[in-house]
Formats: sequence, C-alpha cells, structure tokens
Amino acid sequence: MNKMALKLSLRLGVAAFALALLAGINYARESPGGTPSCGLGLPPDAPGFAEAEARIALESKQKGYQQVCDANLERYRIRFQPLAATLENLAFQPVDLSRTPFARFRSLGALPERSNGRHTGVYRGFRTTDGHKVTLFEQDMSVDGISRWRDPKDEPERINGLPARLDVFHTPAGKALSLLSWVEGRRDYQLWIDTSVANTPARAQLFALAASLPASVPACPGEVPPQPVRIGHDGLPIHEMPLTLPIDEDSAAPGDGKRACK
Repeated sequence: MNKMALKLSLRLGVAAFALALLAGINYARESPGGTPSCGLGLPPDAPGFAEAEARIALESKQKGYQQVCDANLERYRIRFQPLAATLENLAFQPVDLSRTPFARFRSLGALPERSNGRHTGVYRGFRTTDGHKVTLFEQDMSVDGISRWRDPKDEPERINGLPARLDVFHTPAGKALSLLSWVEGRRDYQLWIDTSVANTPARAQLFALAASLPASVPACPGEVPPQPVRIGHDGLPIHEMPLTLPIDEDSAAPGDGKRACK
C-alpha cells in the first residue's frame, strides 16, 4: 500500500469512528428511574439496536421530542471565529444568504470544518430578532468525494421537495434544541436552533429558513459521480472508497484549506 492509500485508509477509518460516535451521543438512555443518562448507546451492528431505535422513534412520535441529557447538546455549541477570514479559506463557495431571512439576523461568525485536510465544511452562527441562536452547517461533498447514506425511513420531512429529518431534543434542565438535516445535490446541510419547535409556530419558521437557501454550486462539478450506496446483509450501507481523491496533504501549503479538483 503506497503512502497516499495508507493515509486515505486511516482517514476513512477515523471518519467512520467519529460518525458512529456522534450518532451514538445524540441520544440518552433511560435509567430505571426515568431520568435520561448520557451514553453512547448501541452500535448499529449490536443486538438490540433496532429495538432501541424503535423506542426512540416512538418517544419522538408520542412526545414530539427526545429526552436527552445536558451533555448531549454540547456538540452543538460552536465557538465562532471572524466570518470574513473563515470564508476566505474554504475549499468551496458556501451558499449566499444575502437574499434570505438570514440576512436580517446578527452574524455571530463562522467556523470551518476540515475533512481529509481541507476546509470542506463551515458553520455560520446567527442571533435571531427574538434572541435565539441559529447555526447553519454546510459541507461540499464534491471536494473530497465522500457520500452520505440516509435511510429514507428516517426522513419523512421535506425541504423544497428534498427528504429531510427533524430531531428535537429536550433536557431535564429545560434546555432544548431542534435540528433539521438534509442533502441537496452534493451539499450536506444541518440547521439548528436553541429552542424546541415541537408543536409550536417555530417549526414552520425553521423549515422556512431551510427552504430559503439558494441552490448550491459544487466546488468540483467534474468529479466522478459517486456510486449508488450498496446495502449489506445487515441492512447497513457498505462504505466505498471515494472516487474523487484529495491531493496529498504533503503537497499542500501549511494552513491552506483549499484544494484543486481532480
């Protein structure tokens, strides 16, 4: 295995572990006393995983939200940096928000996210006119050739006709967070607000914010299209190696978040 292939293999392994970890901490397990407790939950290939997911789905359907511990909301706390400097070093062009309701909000800054050594994602924070904190995350998957597999059964919502998922989290301390996630072309989106939209007018407002985003333009329009995801015997996706490979990090300038498409 050459140096480039070895690096890519290690990155994919770390990325898969990180995704599994984040997926696990989204939910809290119920303790015998009914108080949520923090925990990673069951991995997808563990016995009882389907039953645990069914319990979460039932709770969301009955209550309109999931009961989680306070620590589970910490990953949604973003320490934003100056907006202009952050956007200059991205490997893609984030969607223009100047003609959307976001333009009426106060900007809190931005934070880049690296994938395979490049800034392929960005968080942008806002303070709404009624004082809530809204965060928009977007990732251009054409930059490093990755794909997202999303179970259609988990995406009953629609944003501009695209499948979407809404998760609402409540904590015993009274904190709440509502998260919308969807994919548009080669752009992966997450939009969340620091309040519960369950059974409130804020739900329609959150969806309207998501629907206001203009169409994205992939940074690498000439990339080899990703192969359709294959599902294994366990009902889970089989992860393939990306066909669009990032340039070797050794050839990139230090601190440079950009890349040339291959």
